[in-house]
Amino acid sequence: GPDTTAPIIVTTNLLNNMPIAYEQKSVNLEAYTNEPASCKWSKVNQDYDSMENEMSCSSSVFEMNAQMLYKCSTTLTGLKDREKNNFYFRCKDKPTATEDRNEMSESYEFSLIGTEPLILDWVKPNETIRDSTDIVEVTLEAHTSAGYDKGKSNCYFSETDENKDYTLFLETNSYEHSQKLNLAEGDYEYFIKCVDLGGNADTKKVSFSVETDNNAPMIVRIYKE
Repeated sequence: GPDTTAPIIVTTNLLNNMPIAYEQKSVNLEAYTNEPASCKWSKVNQDYDSMENEMSCSSSVFEMNAQMLYKCSTTLTGLKDREKNNFYFRCKDKPTATEDRNEMSESYEFSLIGTEPLILDWVKPNETIRDSTDIVEVTLEAHTSAGYDKGKSNCYFSETDENKDYTLFLETNSYEHSQKLNLAEGDYEYFIKCVDLGGNADTKKVSFSVETDNNAPMIVRIYKE
């Protein structure tokens, strides 16, 4: 029978209402429809023909993905920091036809959350750690603020500042972060990097020394009054 239903945007490759990094002005987006279609987007909720931005859409049955959906790609621009960026999408089916095309009557709404820079407020320790054992327990600590969700982030530590060498803190994904280390006597330097869900990051360096004293005290003098 005749096709009388408009296409449906089933999903996107990015999560709706996800945060983006501070000063990020554009982002690549893929939307997936249930049938071949031509799609547009706008920052204003309006009909298909009035929307300003064309999307690049697959139209052949051979271009379906494993979920039997058709991909439409675009770059969303004009993103603003510290506010919610709203976008509206509409599609028409039968992309090769010139008439009798079914158009979405309501827009597919999609939002991205603009953020502010993540701040790594402080890191510890910055002092000499002393104990009476050969191996001393030392706790790396960090505190974050701003960014997305008031500083909620994941923190990592590294001795080299190389991306491949960073290790996730055991206690993180919050505003306060800690990692216990068992260290021998010596001087140490660690790089601390924290990253929030929007991709904002901040790095600081912490330096400290570990001293051990496992010798019992000695009596060196005795006085008689």
